[in-house]
Amino acid sequence: MRSSILLCSVLFASAGCSLAPDESVPSDERAGAVRQPDRISPADDPTGLFPPVAGLPSFSPLLNDNISNADVGKTFGTDDRHVPYPDTYWPYSENGIDVRWQGSDTQSPLEKLITVTNPQYMDAAKEWNWRNHGQGAHGGQIQSWEGICNGWTAAATANAPLKHAVFAKRGAGGGIAACAEGTPDCVKFEIGDVNALMAEAYYDARSRLIGSRCDTMNVERDEYGRIVRKVTSSGASVGCQGLNAGAFLIVLHRQLKEQRKPFVLDVQHPNTTAQIWNQPAFRYTINRYEALNEAEAANLVATGRRTGAFTRYQWDDQAKGFVFVDASVFWVAESGPNVAPVSGLQSMQELRVVAVIELDRPATDNRAKIIGGEYLDDPSVGANRLEVAPFAWLVTDTLPDNVVDPVGPRNHYVDPSVVKKLVAMGQR
Repeated sequence: MRSSILLCSVLFASAGCSLAPDESVPSDERAGAVRQPDRISPADDPTGLFPPVAGLPSFSPLLNDNISNADVGKTFGTDDRHVPYPDTYWPYSENGIDVRWQGSDTQSPLEKLITVTNPQYMDAAKEWNWRNHGQGAHGGQIQSWEGICNGWTAAATANAPLKHAVFAKRGAGGGIAACAEGTPDCVKFEIGDVNALMAEAYYDARSRLIGSRCDTMNVERDEYGRIVRKVTSSGASVGCQGLNAGAFLIVLHRQLKEQRKPFVLDVQHPNTTAQIWNQPAFRYTINRYEALNEAEAANLVATGRRTGAFTRYQWDDQAKGFVFVDASVFWVAESGPNVAPVSGLQSMQELRVVAVIELDRPATDNRAKIIGGEYLDDPSVGANRLEVAPFAWLVTDTLPDNVVDPVGPRNHYVDPSVVKKLVAMGQR
């Protein structure tokens, strides 16, 4: 992730995740930011998620390669077995993964892991967790919504759900080994315990991110109700207009339709735009799709209606063609910790996205490329310009064991390699 601090929030119907203000963008740059066309910018470029492979592009910007009339009414994405699993965000207020979530007479997920791996470091591991991912974080000045939800979303998109609890003990040569329930030194890791340890192991995982963030409640709109896009002199986007609509369509097609793999998006809510909410997205449905002429596109962006006084599309002079897209994007909300398998389908939520997609030539031209887009408000279907995804990201893998400084973002007593062994046991 591009942020050094990731947080979680429970401010509306389902819990979510948020990032702290981006300290890489100075406040004076925010104040001096300038307006830009809503074209796919370098920060929105899908290449940031899908880099070239062997020098060849890993995705196509052609309109016809990303969407067609044949897609209307169809749903694309993961199969049921690979829907990201729901979990809690392991709030700091409850001491994160050191919470005894099954009762005070049981061990926490962290205590179980250290008991099996390095019991001599139990006090040190608990102290680190309390100070960094627990009630002592930020000098004790924590909020109820802070937690390690970015670790959950990363782990849930990178791993198939567990099928059952795991029984493990310290291996003869170190590490861990499977054991039979009731045998000496055998520790039971519930599904919730392993999910907690995965969230910690993936907290600082390698990842790729595109898009922008919204760190303010003072969202600026223009005379047409569009969210003003702002870009600083250093090229950082500080607006709340979200990941460019054209780029978002490419991401949906490439990741969900072609690869059938989940990714993480920011689910933004109009009342919480100062926060960023990370959630695992796993499917989308194309509800409506059709070509537009310039006047229709202009009136939709300006007024939300196809007809009206606008004849020229004034928001990007490079746009020569236009299409209308209405999509439902499905994502998983928090639910847990759990002792039995729980499908993300049980906490599934919908993000409705309606947009005008901008092209470099008429939509009837097979060579037409997606160059940008404008989100629309459509109360009839629940689409809102402030409920779009400011960014999207993919996790690639955890960092190796013991490479994080003791004061770094991940509890360095939680080795990803050990956690991955527990995961493999629970997936058999």
